Amino acid sequence: MSCLPGVMEMSDETIHVLMGTKGQFIKMAPILKELDKRGIDYNFIHSGQHTEITKKISELFELRKPDVVLDERNEDITKIGQAVYWNLKNMIKSVINRKDIFQNRRGICLVHGDAVSALQGLIMAKLAKIKVAHIEAGERTHSLYEPFPEELVRVLVDRYADYLFASSDISYENLINEKVRGQVFNVHLNTICDSIRIAIENDIDIEIPSDDYVLATIHRFETIKSKERSRMVVRTLEDIALERKVLFPIHRPTRIKFESYGLMERLEANKNIFISELYDYFSFLKLIKNSNYIVTDGGGPQEESFFLGVPCLLLRKTTERMSHPNVYLSEFKTEKIKYFIDNYFKFKIKSQLSNFSPSKQIVDIIEEIVEK
Repeated sequence: MSCLPGVMEMSDETIHVLMGTKGQFIKMAPILKELDKRGIDYNFIHSGQHTEITKKISELFELRKPDVVLDERNEDITKIGQAVYWNLKNMIKSVINRKDIFQNRRGICLVHGDAVSALQGLIMAKLAKIKVAHIEAGERTHSLYEPFPEELVRVLVDRYADYLFASSDISYENLINEKVRGQVFNVHLNTICDSIRIAIENDIDIEIPSDDYVLATIHRFETIKSKERSRMVVRTLEDIALERKVLFPIHRPTRIKFESYGLMERLEANKNIFISELYDYFSFLKLIKNSNYIVTDGGGPQEESFFLGVPCLLLRKTTERMSHPNVYLSEFKTEKIKYFIDNYFKFKIKSQLSNFSPSKQIVDIIEEIVEK
């Protein structure tokens, strides 16, 4: 664990922000930028889960360096065994060192979403007698194993958080129906809309294919751990490739699992499937915006395609985002996948970006809470 010099100069009470995954950095970046814009002091804690990729995201969004890094790694966690070991080790170490991590200051700790680091932040803050605010609260698939452990993390963090920020009416209603103990706020939109707005305002230098293309991104544990689901992913990409190009920036864990199943050879042999390393976030958004549609099993791309108005074929059994009309849930059923491929244009919608900023609204509320 490391701390930047000068951290102890902060006030006795402050805002703590704990995050550590790619998704958390992307969705929390607008909140951190808003805090900086207003000159509000905060203790920036990095859990160390995705060290390398979050450095790149921080550079894109021009975020300042963390004040505390819980686990300094030279590479991102990409294997399931690694993740289990890291979570246990980091949780124990963080709980023991929680007073130093929070610099013996009270206040409020912001955690985000459904990554294990959100649960880690909740436990650390509660033991340090610091109140917790959960950003992107209330999202539910209503199935503990789809996705796992994300759904379990959501339920636990929402149950014990003091302040909960829902990003949709459905999420808000979930929290009300569950009778959570904390104070619930509905900010109506996901903070990723602010992230997208920041990205598209930048001059993104990336070559866009002149032909029609589909963008695919697959990485979820419940997808790649299943040989059957992985095979269906590859069959889907092969079917799409009969008609148009498929751009497939591949995550390392996905490549490793697909290789173990003997699926990478099929993908690499297909002349219409273009496998690449991951793009930076701003370039990835530009590729989404200009694609015919995307194929994904992730949560972030569902949100991004929604705000950009791009059709999205979701390769999952369930989703917490049923209100997005551009997203078609396949449930891994062949007939549903075929229907979308043949009728993807029916799911194209207008861009949902507007001038409303949920990040600004969240910071407004956090300011009021801290000043009480």
